[in-house]
Amino acid sequence: MDKETVTYLFVKKLWETPFSEEGLEKAKYGLVDYIASSYAGKEDTGVTKLIRMARLEGGHPLAPVLFHPMKVSPSQSALINGFMGHALDYDDVHIEVRGHPSSVILPALLALCDAGMTGRRLLEAYIIGVEAMARIAQALSSEHYEKGFHNTSTAGVLAATLAGAYFKSYTVEKACSVLGLAATQASGLRVHFGTETKPLHAGLAASSAVRSLLLTDADFQSNQTSLDGKLGFFNVFGQGWNYARQWLLQDNGHTLRIVTPGLWFKLYPFCSGAYYGLDALEKIGPIPFQQIRDIEFIFTHNSDAALINQRPDNGEEGRFSIEYIAALILSGQGLNPDDFQRVPIREEIRAYMQKMKRSRVFEVPDNVKYTQVIVTLKNGEKVSEIGDCPKGSPDHPVTEEELLDKFNRIVKGPRASDILEIILSLDELEDARELTRHLSEAAYE
Repeated sequence: MDKETVTYLFVKKLWETPFSEEGLEKAKYGLVDYIASSYAGKEDTGVTKLIRMARLEGGHPLAPVLFHPMKVSPSQSALINGFMGHALDYDDVHIEVRGHPSSVILPALLALCDAGMTGRRLLEAYIIGVEAMARIAQALSSEHYEKGFHNTSTAGVLAATLAGAYFKSYTVEKACSVLGLAATQASGLRVHFGTETKPLHAGLAASSAVRSLLLTDADFQSNQTSLDGKLGFFNVFGQGWNYARQWLLQDNGHTLRIVTPGLWFKLYPFCSGAYYGLDALEKIGPIPFQQIRDIEFIFTHNSDAALINQRPDNGEEGRFSIEYIAALILSGQGLNPDDFQRVPIREEIRAYMQKMKRSRVFEVPDNVKYTQVIVTLKNGEKVSEIGDCPKGSPDHPVTEEELLDKFNRIVKGPRASDILEIILSLDELEDARELTRHLSEAAYE
């Protein structure tokens, strides 16, 4: 194949990634957060539906369904576990991805652990996936997301496939082939935010990645230059492959994106696009309804693109609504996990939302992101705060202690501490199947 194509040079650059001990440690904590988020979502009704579908389909029981007493085919495992990790929007995000890396990449890798790779190889493959997803998302540009695509799915399927290809020790040429199979399955629309299809995007992308790898192992052929040219991925989905080239091949100074800017871990189960507004609202605190005339949110550029529900009907839709989150805080109710289930929103919360409006400012640099909240009282007084450094963001990260606390609060059962111990020493594990065995057996306790 032509070794000067963007596709080849991109994969070759990934395969030559220099890993660091810091990167391996960050990868462990990404896995900690994914497992916690999956446990929190294991009883979601969507998980139940996907398990029922898997039983109807049948298949060889080779790969685990996390925290459930069953095994399924690898592609089914990736589908269910991808959905599970993203079911509550509790999983990590990445500011350069504008999406959720771990709930796509890790389900694909866990579904492939029957190959008996080492724990260190699993961590390295995960790092490759995060690096690939960030570069791909930036190469697509912000217009891809704002047009209506969901990066978790479109960029995620390519990233998870590359992570799996590295995990299975594919050559660069073979990885270019499997990338073509992944690229032709890229899909996912943001119109589905606030429904079960949103987390299904993560599962579909992970499952498509596994399917692409299985097809390649069966010697299924594809175009090895799927990122290049007029009909290539970046010309169809983005700004063109010449624009993409600079992001895919840029010299990052050996700084892994899983380290800098790093994964953004959440302490609340809703969209990270609302966290900037949350940062401002927490400074304001509760204000009685009868004192408020109106409430305005000012976003930089299109930073509210993910917050598609301005008047949500239920808590699940409220995960993608700054208005709902603001009403919970301003009313004094505060944020509770049960507030983001598919149950109707109470009238007193709806009343707050009726007073709200949005606007945007574009006269700021592209790298400036904040949400300003202005509450105008009936006496004319204005209460205003800016949220520009929310908890979890790269400039105000969740600490390791806070992340471990999240895991310990969520993951229950006698194997919880064993699972955590295995993850934190994964780079020393001779066979990554030991982790999936514990995750499977935890379902029987």
